[in-house]
Amino acid sequence: MVKSQKPDIPASLKGIFDGVDSLNQDSTLLSDENSLSIVNDWIDTGSYALNAVLSGSLYKGVPAGRLTGFVGPSQSFKTVLINKIIGNAQRKGYFAAVWDTENALDAQTAINCGMDPARTKYYPVRSVEDTRNQIAKLLADIIAANDPDLKIIIAIDSLGNLSGAKEQADIEKGKDASDMGQKAKALRSMLRSLTYLTAKARVPLLFTNHIYENPTAMYPELIKKQSGGLGPLYIASILAQLSTRNEKIAENEDQASVAIAHSVSGATLSVMTVKNRFVPAFLKTEIYNNFRTGPDRWAGLSTMAVAFGVVKPEKEGGTTYVFNGEKIGRESVWAKNTTLWENSLLAALETTLKEQVCYSNATTAAPTPAEETAS
Repeated sequence: MVKSQKPDIPASLKGIFDGVDSLNQDSTLLSDENSLSIVNDWIDTGSYALNAVLSGSLYKGVPAGRLTGFVGPSQSFKTVLINKIIGNAQRKGYFAAVWDTENALDAQTAINCGMDPARTKYYPVRSVEDTRNQIAKLLADIIAANDPDLKIIIAIDSLGNLSGAKEQADIEKGKDASDMGQKAKALRSMLRSLTYLTAKARVPLLFTNHIYENPTAMYPELIKKQSGGLGPLYIASILAQLSTRNEKIAENEDQASVAIAHSVSGATLSVMTVKNRFVPAFLKTEIYNNFRTGPDRWAGLSTMAVAFGVVKPEKEGGTTYVFNGEKIGRESVWAKNTTLWENSLLAALETTLKEQVCYSNATTAAPTPAEETAS
């Protein structure tokens, strides 16, 4: 949290600002701790590595007051991931409101994902416009309540399954007309209208969306096409793109598995941030998602620690590693040593993330005219 600082506004300029302030009740100095530009809370994703690529910290995750999207192909565990995040938010005192477009959530599924169904308001919905209006109403009422103890997290699952008003009208009339981009426009309108309200209400808003390959592209695209156009990419504060790789039970014997599963215990999720307003985009990590227990807290950390040089090979090309000059063994051993992580590695990696991932506050002053002449 940025601490408030004493305003340093010249008297002549203060009067000018006062005139504009009368037109905008949310105006502040950026140093003001109540500024809407400041994120006042973060929700843990359940994975240290995922927290890191989203927020630049092992301990943050999803920001309150911002839009965060998880996009991916079918069966990339988008719904499971946001349900886990909702469960973590509920354990921090949040109440949840879910707009479900796929009939994907019920009480037992919520419990299995660590959610509290008694603290989850459920809204089945089918149109973009209905979703926009209902969420906008909720956010406006939260703002009007002006209660700092009123903590709510919102999720839309998913944008891709919402239909536009024109599509619904055509269906009711038996028409088979083209959408002509109306759904994409409606989605952009919805996300634009909710951006300010979520910040004002200090509410984290999560959404999922479908992605697909562009069959006309000569080369594979890094940022995949989304259902409903580019609105989510432009407007979200964080957009994480998911892909998956199934993991065999035989290679993950220490992980919980379903007895009659066809040799698969879970999936490795590859997560890349294609949009991020807090740390540089295109950070990537892999996390393990177990079909029974959800995202693994520790997966992806060892790769991250090696990449940043927190843990180093004892010798070039070697398979034994050292930390702070002390041998800690092979990666297969120290990567799963939670005591080592909790006692020292997490703190070292967190410090490195702040130094190498978070935007630097160092600035280089422009040269004065005298310096330019001298050079």
